[in-house]
Amino acid sequence: MDDIEKLAKEERNAYFRRWRAENKDKVRAINMRYWEKRAEAKFEKKVKENG
Repeated sequence: MDDIEKLAKEERNAYFRRWRAENKDKVRAINMRYWEKRAEAKFEKKVKENG
C-alpha cells in the first residue's frame, strides 16, 4: 500500500510541476491574490484594533 501511495504522490507532484511550468501567468496571479488578501486582512485587523 505504501508503494501505491508513494507512486500516486510522485505522479501528482509531477503533474503540478508541469502545470505550474505551463501556466506561469496563472500561478503568478494566484500568488498575488493570496498575498493581497493576507495584506488586506492584516490591515483590517490593525484598523479594528486601533478603532
